[in-house]
Amino acid sequence: MKTSALILLAIFPSAGCESLKTDVVQAPPTARVEPAPAPVAGTELDQKKVENVRVAEALKAYPTGRYVDPNDPSVMHEGHTIYRREAGPNWNLNPNVPTVVPLGPVLAVADPAKEPTPLPAELEQKMAEQNQLMASLIEQNEALSAQLAKLTKEMEEIRAKQSAANAEGGK
Repeated sequence: MKTSALILLAIFPSAGCESLKTDVVQAPPTARVEPAPAPVAGTELDQKKVENVRVAEALKAYPTGRYVDPNDPSVMHEGHTIYRREAGPNWNLNPNVPTVVPLGPVLAVADPAKEPTPLPAELEQKMAEQNQLMASLIEQNEALSAQLAKLTKEMEEIRAKQSAANAEGGK
């Protein structure tokens, strides 16, 4: 019992001292601020290359006039704009990205969107051929038009002679 009394006497004075102490406000420990990590090359896409990887969503705006609510005929909606998502974002599974084709020691880029243009000499030759063909077609068209006009005039003359002959024969 004496030992328990001694323990209690040892605890009480220290407990009283604790309550008499004034609280000292200490600043909270400052969190160590670490700088943002440096960007790693090749991990972020620029805006020009994003379309090669992901297709953005397609939004459309539909302006509406006044209309009666189909669910409650006692409610009328004022004209406003309705926005609708036509297509959500998707992964681009068919990118239009140039592909590298190995040609032995030399590499060439084969881009299906950029076909090489024909040689200028070949193009000029084909254009000259087309121009000659068009000129001959125009000449033929003018000759046929002139002949058609001549035939039309002769038909009118023949009809006029026949109507004059019919008029004389009928007297």
